[in-house]
Amino acid sequence: MAKETTPTQAPVQEAPAKDSFSLKKILIIGIPIILIQSVLLYFIFAKFVAPSASSAKPVEIKEEVKSEASPAQVIVVKDIIVNPAGTNGTRFLLTTIGLEVPTIEVKGELEQKEIQTRDVLNTILTNKNLEELSSPMFKESLRKEITDKINTMLRSGKISNVYFSKFIIQ
Repeated sequence: MAKETTPTQAPVQEAPAKDSFSLKKILIIGIPIILIQSVLLYFIFAKFVAPSASSAKPVEIKEEVKSEASPAQVIVVKDIIVNPAGTNGTRFLLTTIGLEVPTIEVKGELEQKEIQTRDVLNTILTNKNLEELSSPMFKESLRKEITDKINTMLRSGKISNVYFSKFIIQ
């Protein structure tokens, strides 16, 4: 009998297993995840943390300045919108006016008479035409007129100055 020879089987070498966490996969997946997290963190900070921090500190600074500098107070009458005389409602003036008062008592009285103060300001501003409102020299006479009219309304003191923090004519 002939001896059958079986071919010797050579050990099968397996291909090296691919590393499931190769550097390329980490970069492809990891960088977008980091970018998305950074964007989310920015929006969370801008929406919740920054507004509360910015609104708390200026109030404290303003109070310190008022108490250290002078006893004068400023009452702000925000966003007065009027149609100037002669415009037939086609143009408007948007203004914010600050009224400086010497004492807290006068400030309290002005706060109680906010409606009357707004009415006086509306009446004065609606009686002015665009040429008067546009003129820089007219602002001084407008300040004086506002001061005189509001001082006649007050009983406990007088306002000492008028400021225009916003004065927009459209």
